Amino acid sequence: MRLAFRLTRYNRYSFVPLFTGVRDVAEIFLCESFEDLLAVKPDAVLYSFMSPHACEMLEEMGRLKEVFPDVLVVVGGPHSSALPDEVLEGGADAVVVGEAEGVWSEVLRDLSSGSLKRIYKKTLSDFPRYSLVHSPYTAPIELVRGCPFGCRFCQVSYLFGRRARSRKMAEVLREVRVLKSRGRRFVRFIAPNALSYMSEDGVSPNVEVLEELFSRIREEGVEQIFFGSFPSELRPESVNEEAVSLMARFCHNRRVVVGVQSGSDECLRMIGRGHTVADAVRAVEILNRFGFLVVLDFIFGFPGETEAQMRETVSFIEFMLANYRVEVNAHAFMPLPGTPFSGKRPAELPRWLKRWLHEQERRGLVKGNWAQQDHIRGMMWKRHAYLSQRRQGSASA
Repeated sequence: MRLAFRLTRYNRYSFVPLFTGVRDVAEIFLCESFEDLLAVKPDAVLYSFMSPHACEMLEEMGRLKEVFPDVLVVVGGPHSSALPDEVLEGGADAVVVGEAEGVWSEVLRDLSSGSLKRIYKKTLSDFPRYSLVHSPYTAPIELVRGCPFGCRFCQVSYLFGRRARSRKMAEVLREVRVLKSRGRRFVRFIAPNALSYMSEDGVSPNVEVLEELFSRIREEGVEQIFFGSFPSELRPESVNEEAVSLMARFCHNRRVVVGVQSGSDECLRMIGRGHTVADAVRAVEILNRFGFLVVLDFIFGFPGETEAQMRETVSFIEFMLANYRVEVNAHAFMPLPGTPFSGKRPAELPRWLKRWLHEQERRGLVKGNWAQQDHIRGMMWKRHAYLSQRRQGSASA
């Protein structure tokens, strides 16, 4: 079987665990474009995509089926997990709902026998086992899956569950050795909140475990440890002096990402964020004191967010830029399926806010993809409204 992984800049890390065991049953092709797929002439193609890229990928799947009518298309990722019927209607032969590792051997078996089911789903109770040794490229080491907070805009809790599952330290160290054997002199991590690793409540850092983790990574001969920087972040209420002191002692990065999302306590309560503006200030003060520059993430345009709340956020950003060593990443809220805010109309970004964001970008004080996201979310909302209207029409027919 000729099995193609359709790679994009957004899904490489998602595919990493799935290379385990594949070479025993299939010839693998890594395709970074539609033209690559045409050249490979695969028997089956694996897609994984998020909702902002759904229209583009569904359209590509349709073109692929026109050229190769018999090709089998299997789709995973956040969008298919939230809207499996839509993806099946869009041309997929099968979708994987949730964590693919739990059903991956079954999918491979059914691909080989030509007996694919329409939907594959299994809830994992523990952290899935996999090894980077099977992956054709390197990736950050995943530390934690799941999040106990259930923010109304974020898919993590609804895709991976509201229990933070930590990867066993022995497996983390095994992957460190794999990376080192490939010539990597540094390690990075993936986690919704890096400081929740082995934490009992998903909030309070387990300092003893973190110290052991950092020490043992150093013992493996790794020169640089990046922790709390992209593609991870820290929650404000998890930041404390003891944990940050460890980071300053062991970690190479002097820049960390903290998700704040709003400078309005009222808005933070509305989106179910679980922390306050004061928590964010306290976190930045601690991180700055230990020499870290803090990248603060903010989102504008939540459903129900008022202009007054947006002005609060702008004032808070200006205060933080004037008084602390921070940078700002600005984003526009996107209505992601499978979340409580799915199908909720985004609040419009006022002209004064867009002008302010552009001016801060020009001055180098604000970064982020807010403008592109503002455009994409408009298309996502129109698509949602169209599909909802079509479904209502079908139900009444």
